[in-house]
Amino acid sequence: MIDLVPERRDLPLFDATDTPWIATVVDQVVDCRGEPWRVLRERLEHSPIRANRVAAILGALRRVLGGRAERARIARRVRSLVLGHPALEGTTRSERLAAASAELGIAVEEVDGLMWIDLANERPVTLPEGRPDERRLAAFANLDRIQRAVRRARTLRLTVWEHAHELIRTAKRYGLLVAVRSEGAATILDVLGPLSLFHATGVYGTALAALVPLLADHARFELAIDCDFGYGSTALRVAPPVLLPPVVTRGSPSLTARLVRELGKTAPDLPVERDPPPLVRGRDLLFPDLAIDHRGTRTYVELIGFATQAFVASHLERYAAAGITNVLLCIDDKRASEDLGLIETRLLRFSGRLTAAALLSRLSELR
Repeated sequence: MIDLVPERRDLPLFDATDTPWIATVVDQVVDCRGEPWRVLRERLEHSPIRANRVAAILGALRRVLGGRAERARIARRVRSLVLGHPALEGTTRSERLAAASAELGIAVEEVDGLMWIDLANERPVTLPEGRPDERRLAAFANLDRIQRAVRRARTLRLTVWEHAHELIRTAKRYGLLVAVRSEGAATILDVLGPLSLFHATGVYGTALAALVPLLADHARFELAIDCDFGYGSTALRVAPPVLLPPVVTRGSPSLTARLVRELGKTAPDLPVERDPPPLVRGRDLLFPDLAIDHRGTRTYVELIGFATQAFVASHLERYAAAGITNVLLCIDDKRASEDLGLIETRLLRFSGRLTAAALLSRLSELR
């Protein structure tokens, strides 16, 4: 039996030509301000616009508005004051609402409306920043579609023609299983998808999706996704021009940054180079996180997020082919999907948090 490779097709995305019908959806949103979301949905059910398009824009609107955590906090607080034993009499219910009103310092009718605002269809339609921009909604809807595809990927290949370093470092920061190579002016990232793993696929899919927003900074790229939505293999492609939201810089320090800071306190005289230049062998590129000169020996240290035995073995082979024998791969046991016992000699296993003390101890053992 011959497996047929599906023909690659462009992932359908929104562009400037979609703004007229998106504006129609936004008009309905504006008209429903203050009403529960279910009222808006009921109105749009009778719209001539296709249901999948409406769902995409409403999903983008929820993403733009945000505030889910705050709504959940408020709703829990209100329910804790109002609910208890079932209030079958109107008088009892009114008394509870009045008590909650006094406690929260808001009108009784507002208490009733806030009780279930963490439920998707019961929250009121609000537009704190005014009428949403149609192109912005299209950009967030595109982001959601691409992220949905990569969450269902077996493999993906990302080719970029400039500024690849930030993409590579982000992929590593999120622990993705990625191999990097160069082809002329292009840099190619081959990444395992969540469907190629045997556990933690949801966590890995979320990590992989975090790579997608960075594509907004690239004028030229090609993303090839081999995925499965439950009805067979699908080969998709994404390439510019693509409407995407502007990149938002995250401020939280990476695991590498925290480790370097701790090393500075634990061993202030230890020469530590963060993000050393890539190691090149032919077309293959390796990106260690640290280069540490420990007791006269220079060792490259790389933090591996998710891990399979095949990936780790292949990664060590690439280092060896580049002539690097002093290498240490640090792997979180919680994200290692298989027994890695056969290749323990160049590994540092940790659980949850990698400490400077553990790293220094393992470096001493490697001598």
